[in-house]
Amino acid sequence: MQPTPEGVAFYHALLDDLEAHMMQAVVTLYHFDLPAALQSQLEPTTGWLNPDIVTHFEEFAELAFREFGGKVKYWATFNEPLTFISGGYGSCDAAPGGVNPSDTNTYTVAHHVLLSHAKAVEIYRRLQEKTSLVDKKSRIGIVLNAEFGYPVNETNALDVAAAERKMQFDIGWFLMPLVTGDYPEVMRQRVGNRLPQFTPDEAALVKGSYDIFMLNHYYSRMVTDCDSPRSELTCDELPLGHARDRGIDDTRAPSATIKWLHTKDPAAAILLTENGWCGDEQVENLDQLWYFQAYVEQVYKAVVEDNIPIIGYTAWSFLDNNEWGSYKQRFGLHYVNFTTETSSRSPVMADLTRIPRPAAKWFAHVSTTKCLDGWALEGVEQTAVEETGEVAAPHERMNPEAGGNGVNVPWSLGEVIFLVVVGIVVLCVITCEALRELRQSNRGSPEELEVLITIE
Repeated sequence: MQPTPEGVAFYHALLDDLEAHMMQAVVTLYHFDLPAALQSQLEPTTGWLNPDIVTHFEEFAELAFREFGGKVKYWATFNEPLTFISGGYGSCDAAPGGVNPSDTNTYTVAHHVLLSHAKAVEIYRRLQEKTSLVDKKSRIGIVLNAEFGYPVNETNALDVAAAERKMQFDIGWFLMPLVTGDYPEVMRQRVGNRLPQFTPDEAALVKGSYDIFMLNHYYSRMVTDCDSPRSELTCDELPLGHARDRGIDDTRAPSATIKWLHTKDPAAAILLTENGWCGDEQVENLDQLWYFQAYVEQVYKAVVEDNIPIIGYTAWSFLDNNEWGSYKQRFGLHYVNFTTETSSRSPVMADLTRIPRPAAKWFAHVSTTKCLDGWALEGVEQTAVEETGEVAAPHERMNPEAGGNGVNVPWSLGEVIFLVVVGIVVLCVITCEALRELRQSNRGSPEELEVLITIE
């Protein structure tokens, strides 16, 4: 493997600049970006279906560790293997393309990914222990993603089993080999001999190949068994392989997967690597603000009330960017003024003005005050109107069922303002006092809840 000197120099400069601005990097080795030249070299066996790819990934990982290991505190070998495996080799509607649907492809690819991950961690730990190339205090993991599964009917054993099966097939597929050395038992039962076997040496290599858990989480789902009367489809209607073996029908519902993940290894620290809200072209996006406030509050409670060692939280994303092949979906804390159609694959690089959304200003408040409350929304709304000329109607978004002017409040304006001020003061006192108590604890302290930069 021959590195590109210009590419290596670019990442050195980027990491140095981040350090100069007191930002820590979370570096991802693989985020759906298999080089076309390597893809061609591996043919006719496509991409990750070829077992030789494990050796190529080892070489790439060692190069990255040797070059940048002294400048990086957090490493991720892969980002969301579930996503690129199920899309590229299951439904076959994503890169690399040219893959025929099969009931074994996804399991073969996942096996190669897990072996690649474990080999990379082995190299990382050897360099960390025996050389000065890798920061002694740095940590490594793999970024996994899954929506938490709630049973549609908690009294229906089929739904309860389906919800847990979803978690095992989606996140346990990659997590449990790292914790136990093998795939989840429910996968062994349902997939049978189509699920690859780890050799004893491979099992020993994969088991324990993580320093921390890394989790991407956006939303959760209600789950029912696909052969349950409540299901809108049957198991036979699902695609071959992973989707049919999993055997669930799911719909959305809000919550998180943090507690489920924590039960698999209570001693493992958790880094929340992605979480965010997809909006439209709106600058003053109060739905996004509400989402982040609600989610960060749950993270805070997980640390304070449940003693879960969460060491960091990263919002997706700092800026509006290319999502799913276009610029239409906007996750950014900062609005970017793309100067062409939002669906264009090549926006013109003109002024690209960046305007902070309300959520960006709220995060700035949290990072400087260390308090979740005591923040005035009115000032943010006025600033957004001045910068964009937009007129907000937050009451309509917060309560879409309210007509006309929104909710009719049976108090005078003065009474409402007084109650709001009192409520804010009380919440500030409670939250800040809780944070002071938290600083005295030994794990999951606010100082550890860092704002990190993700490099992929």
